[in-house]
Amino acid sequence: MNQSIDLEAAKAAFFASGGQLIVLEGFTYRPLPQRKHPEPAPKKRRGPPPVQHGTRQEKAQARADMVAKMAETMTCREAAQELKVSQSSLWDMAKRHGFAFVSGNRGKHIEKPDVEARDAKLADRIRALRDAGLSRNSATLKLEIGHTTMSRIIKKFGIDFPLKKRRR
Repeated sequence: MNQSIDLEAAKAAFFASGGQLIVLEGFTYRPLPQRKHPEPAPKKRRGPPPVQHGTRQEKAQARADMVAKMAETMTCREAAQELKVSQSSLWDMAKRHGFAFVSGNRGKHIEKPDVEARDAKLADRIRALRDAGLSRNSATLKLEIGHTTMSRIIKKFGIDFPLKKRRR
């Protein structure tokens, strides 16, 4: 059968047998009791009181002046390692205060101090191989240097070395 019909029949039987409805009270809100101890006091500072050396802007300007002085001789990476701060913060500071860092090498060739002596020695050997009748390619292979190095030394010292062997 239908549940609502069954429920109505059960209610009618309950009231017919003398049952009564009792309405119960609902939940009432009761606030928490008040605190019985004093409010907590703020923590007391330990150690000496902090010393103020100027405003925040003055400190920032002094730091920017120090970094600008470092930027004259250092790359951004070197300055960041020295100051133990991030490179991006130094780039931002440079942009804000109008100074620039020394550009880094980034894989470019750096002249070594003994290059002149080594080049002069190679020039003498190139002249000797030219006089012996070797071609440029043979001399390059014999000296175990690259073609660019060979061309650079020939141009630098003004050596007359033809590309091919002279035919007699």
